[in-house]
Amino acid sequence: MRRNKKLLTQMSITALLIALMFLMGFTPLGTLQIGPLTCTLLGLPLAVGAGLFGPIIGTVLGLTWGLISLIQGLTGIDASGPLLMEASTIGLVITCLVPRILTGFLIGIISYLVKKKDKKGFVTSALSSALTPIFNTLLFMTSFCLFFFKSPQMEQSILDLSVKYNFDPNNPILFAVFFVGINFFLEFAVNLIVGSTCIYTLNRYALKNLNLDAPKRGKDNIKG
Repeated sequence: MRRNKKLLTQMSITALLIALMFLMGFTPLGTLQIGPLTCTLLGLPLAVGAGLFGPIIGTVLGLTWGLISLIQGLTGIDASGPLLMEASTIGLVITCLVPRILTGFLIGIISYLVKKKDKKGFVTSALSSALTPIFNTLLFMTSFCLFFFKSPQMEQSILDLSVKYNFDPNNPILFAVFFVGINFFLEFAVNLIVGSTCIYTLNRYALKNLNLDAPKRGKDNIKG
């Protein structure tokens, strides 16, 4: 009975996170604008789900994020989508899907392992939230550079960026750094603060009110 209750709660929260991701992906709710800085908030539901439930749910949410990005690219909602599709349709599909799937899986694995020793959940919450934008950015930019750095469609954009920031246009690492820019730090801060708060709060709520993974009380808990 308790196992069914746990599974039902996990599925319900996951479904809500997936619905939230689609809502954020196709409305302005998924983007935070502070002055000239812009960051996507789609990593937050992934961080929460993977941090709470581990690699399987993390992978599902990563796939959801990837599919949303792919739809945005194929339909032109993301202005760079048609340009990248012209350069390499396969590259666009892989770049949208694989980094997000791997991010969800890796965050889930790390959260699952850390949670075993992190009884209060502080470290798990912070680590899941902090690593989500890091993994996503590293994996996404790696795939982006592999498929599009030398493409004719990106040549002018890379040249313009190199002139603006005075770096070698043939250096993919410098391109990735300046392409991501300070927006990454905004995304990192938002994920760390909002994501860790959500994960910790939901985790504590689940433990306290739903008795999911709650430690046994009284005499049964002395040995632990």
